[in-house]
Amino acid sequence: MNIAFLTSGHLPFDDRIYYHMAMTLAEEGHNILIISSRQEIIEVSGRISINSFNDNRHSKKDKITSFSDRLEAFTPDIAICSEPLPLIAAKRYRRKASSNLRIVYDITEWYPSGRFLGEYRSVFRLYGFVKLLLINISASLFADAFIFGEYYKSKPYRFLFPFSPGRFITYYPDLKYVDFKESSLPDEKLRLSYSGEISIDKGFGYFMKVVNGLADMYPYLEIEVRLVAWYGSEKDTTECEPLLKNDSNNITIYFAGRQKYSDFTGQINETDIFLDLRKVTFENNHSLPIKLFYYAALGRPVIFSDLKAVRRDVEVEKFGFLTDPGNAEGIILLISNYLKDPCLYKRHCENARALAIEKYNWSKISPEFLNFIESV
Repeated sequence: MNIAFLTSGHLPFDDRIYYHMAMTLAEEGHNILIISSRQEIIEVSGRISINSFNDNRHSKKDKITSFSDRLEAFTPDIAICSEPLPLIAAKRYRRKASSNLRIVYDITEWYPSGRFLGEYRSVFRLYGFVKLLLINISASLFADAFIFGEYYKSKPYRFLFPFSPGRFITYYPDLKYVDFKESSLPDEKLRLSYSGEISIDKGFGYFMKVVNGLADMYPYLEIEVRLVAWYGSEKDTTECEPLLKNDSNNITIYFAGRQKYSDFTGQINETDIFLDLRKVTFENNHSLPIKLFYYAALGRPVIFSDLKAVRRDVEVEKFGFLTDPGNAEGIILLISNYLKDPCLYKRHCENARALAIEKYNWSKISPEFLNFIESV
């Protein structure tokens, strides 16, 4: 079959789209085309082709046309869309070409999300929410089937489209992309990392408060912090950059920046304990962070914000702790327990890696994904 992936929110080499879904389908002999409006790339690698464009100068109407034209040249049997706008483009192509194209909506984000609503002034935010919500629902009508990345984000669609085929295909990593190293907690040294977008909402303020608190409590402890991260906006830079300044002599900060997917785990695989202290907003509370499964695959303990979605779907208690992200003293105490109890640390490291091998990895769910797409 010819299978196209359409996305207006992800780069062409997105980990879920390219390295997991597209690779799995290509290995089974299907021809794949990835179309992203985030980056201009034309590339062919085996059965996977990329024909993407940069939408900075495109109106929404032009973007839909660009997606549709590329579909017309590829003549796909199935289009897997990640956002409402590609759904509209796929529907346009199907009508224009009188095609039997089957459209699948792969839902991994809240739509509309707080990020989109941030573009509206506060007095117009409700209007923006209703407008974007209606666009999403209208576009979803074009989908013949749904893939759900997680439970809570699936609920509106399962309610509105109860008779449409759907499958849960979550964010487990393929372990071949995880640069695993055996765990070892060095003496008088602690290695921490922060990955992803640097923002207050993502918990960077809480993270740095814990780092500084540790430095004060353990002046003999050499603390290395690796930021595999980037500022998402000018506002984030203004709010977060001052947090990197400190007077502690035992903190060293390395700024690695954004990494290619293939290099990501190699940048953080010497982290001793993973912290993710994002704010407990409605959106965060009902979202399942992809990073958590990579941390498990790397075989390290985690200290994570106590999020409803995480509590529901991940056995964190076997390899870490859920906590109030604003409770710096409590988090420092949890880290201290690891420093003082090597047996606890080792047990959580072993449990994390074992869960990744036995449960939280792509090989466990890829056959279901493949069967579902072929049945569509």
